[in-house]
Amino acid sequence: MHPAANPYQAQAVSTAAPAQLVSMLYDRALVAIARSRRAADQPGPASLETMNVELQRAQDIVTELQLALDHDQGGQIASSLDALYTFCLERLITANITKDIAELAPVERTIGDLRDAWDQACCAVPAGVA
Repeated sequence: MHPAANPYQAQAVSTAAPAQLVSMLYDRALVAIARSRRAADQPGPASLETMNVELQRAQDIVTELQLALDHDQGGQIASSLDALYTFCLERLITANITKDIAELAPVERTIGDLRDAWDQACCAVPAGVA
């Protein structure tokens, strides 16, 4: 969806704190995966196109998260996240090429776990401390 098509979403993104943006990216990747799963259950070329678009969207989001890693500041955590993102990307690409939705389950678990950990870490930090 083009940002101008949903002004409320555009406003939420433009006013979100950096930590919230990461959560939003995780959430949006999970939505894209869920949409591709639903599309896989429908017959026809339109569903294949939807699956392709949504899996590419998830790939783009994971790539953006991976590119945002600061390996100098993040050390081992950044390296571990990099490996997890690479794993997710490989599975998303394989799922898109083969249209095998079984490839998506470990990606959903990984991204869901990362989102939950991120939200817990961000919520544990008192407001104004970062």
